[in-house]
Amino acid sequence: MTGQEVRDVGYLKWKNEWAWMETMKGKKWENLIKKERGHFNELASQVKKETRQMEKEIISTEQYGHLPSFTIGCGTINIYIVPNSRFYWAWTWAKKSKPAYDIDVQGNIVWYITSDEDKNYSNMIICEDSTGKKIWAKNAVSSQIAIIGELCYYIKVVEYFRTIEVCVCNARTGNQEKILYKEKDQQRDLFFIKGANKTLYFKSDEPLNSRLYKINDLTVTQIEKQSILQFPLGESIYGDDCILVRKSHYDKWQAKGKPINEWIFPDEEPEWIDIQSGLAITMNEGSQTLWYCSNKKPKIVFKIKVGYIEPNIWSIWENELIQYFFVKTPAEPPYMMHIINNKIHAKYRLKIKNPIQFEPLEVHRYHSKSKDGTLVPYIVIKQKGIKPKAQIVYVYGAYGSSTPIGWLYQNWYPLLKRKWAIVFALVRGGGDIDAAWAEMARRNNRHLSVDDFESVIRDSQHRLKLNPEQTVIYGRSAGGLPVGAIVARFPDGQLVGAAYTEVPYVDVLRTSSNPDLPLTIGEYNEFGNPLSNILNFKELLSVSPINSLPVDGAPGVFVMSRVGLLDKQVFAYESFKWIQKLRGYTSENDVKNDAKGKYVAFEREESHHYRPHRMPRFRGIDFAILDSWIDGKLKI
Repeated sequence: MTGQEVRDVGYLKWKNEWAWMETMKGKKWENLIKKERGHFNELASQVKKETRQMEKEIISTEQYGHLPSFTIGCGTINIYIVPNSRFYWAWTWAKKSKPAYDIDVQGNIVWYITSDEDKNYSNMIICEDSTGKKIWAKNAVSSQIAIIGELCYYIKVVEYFRTIEVCVCNARTGNQEKILYKEKDQQRDLFFIKGANKTLYFKSDEPLNSRLYKINDLTVTQIEKQSILQFPLGESIYGDDCILVRKSHYDKWQAKGKPINEWIFPDEEPEWIDIQSGLAITMNEGSQTLWYCSNKKPKIVFKIKVGYIEPNIWSIWENELIQYFFVKTPAEPPYMMHIINNKIHAKYRLKIKNPIQFEPLEVHRYHSKSKDGTLVPYIVIKQKGIKPKAQIVYVYGAYGSSTPIGWLYQNWYPLLKRKWAIVFALVRGGGDIDAAWAEMARRNNRHLSVDDFESVIRDSQHRLKLNPEQTVIYGRSAGGLPVGAIVARFPDGQLVGAAYTEVPYVDVLRTSSNPDLPLTIGEYNEFGNPLSNILNFKELLSVSPINSLPVDGAPGVFVMSRVGLLDKQVFAYESFKWIQKLRGYTSENDVKNDAKGKYVAFEREESHHYRPHRMPRFRGIDFAILDSWIDGKLKI
């Protein structure tokens, strides 16, 4: 269906004048991206000096995100956590480190999964010894691996993202491959959960419900069939599977298995639990707490007002006595701490050669009232004691994912330094409160995320005494939907003056009605299925940024979108279509050589996540443009 001008869903059909962009090939496409490159370069050329300065500032803060290493595998492997979705590892006696998504180790053999997220989107398992010799490798796998005894467990992937088979092979040779479970439902994802005492589970998951399975050698058994959500923790010393279960998104978790069935848990949403130590991490409205749980009232071990307490994910699997945690909060640069007997024993920071004197930050949590009366939490962060000249309001609100509020200087240093406030909207659809909060804004209620976002923008403007011309909204990937929907609701700049997006999901109705795309079928229970449900169609039509724009676009909003042409999660053509609609063009016959304050920046060799070493340059350009726009210095 990709590239076809007319989309026929059976009960209705409609025409898309920009469908030709979807192939991202041909002379017309090349002419288009050349023209858009010219528009953006003309804009960027106005802020060259500011870009260089901001790029330096971003690079200078990156060193703080690299935390001290810790060891796994009985002390044979050093793990280095870096500010990306990956980490780096190296043998303790080696100098060279390698990137990976997951890793396991036995003696002098290591198994790890790595990927460059290139145009093939293909992860690879590599098994090698301590000399660096590759023993065996397998392509097209997910980002997880588990080694138990002589067996290696992994998940096979097709069509870039579909996790279809749980497999096992001989860990030492890679031979004797066997499929343990095959998923036929394209709406479900498979992923491993590594529990205590080397207990391996996997989930067949989708937003409405998940199925939990336990792997024992070559046998797969489904467990907790009467629940729709499961949180497995591992097999205890009593031989019980310790699992939290829910029978609906709106129920509280119930603990199954000894000893946790006797514990008293906090009321907040659990993020991580260790059945061996009794430690648990909970989340509530952007705040995380580390607890000690037992059959008595839970005790707070450590708490942060805003941010993340990230556990060392290998500690449970490796049965380590010392628990390491990474603390990322606006209050101070990231650090690692370890806990013994439920007490903080030590904190570790990276030694910085040329430290920066960061100004202290203020952190405030407020609540706005959405259209249906729901109170929506949001976080305002700015340098202490300053009156902000502008705000950038961050939103995501999908997949039950929590909002990434960590150490703010790591991602927003140039703007914070120039008296911006950073505002995080914890809207429904996201995972900042509990499963019910996420479920409230799925499918036919997707508009609630947009309503929540609007209420946060209005409330933050009132509290910070800022007007629409001083407000920029930002969303990445699925966060592009609420950003684009707000622009469509207020196209003349009545609510916000600018929108900044990265790889935004904005052609929502057309993408959701195209099952040929890699992610569409798997997201029906998140965004709805307009092919078979007219109510889903109606809802997506109302929030899809491209479809809900008025005929003359959004003349009152400055818009900047950044994409990678290799992206297969949110295809780049979505932004190119959106930019034309924002300008008020209904077909290519309307197009004139005038950007009209709407820009798309792109890189040919980048995908959904730009490579880390290139991000400072691109963020430097974007931040310099936004700051100059706020200061009224840009010629548009």
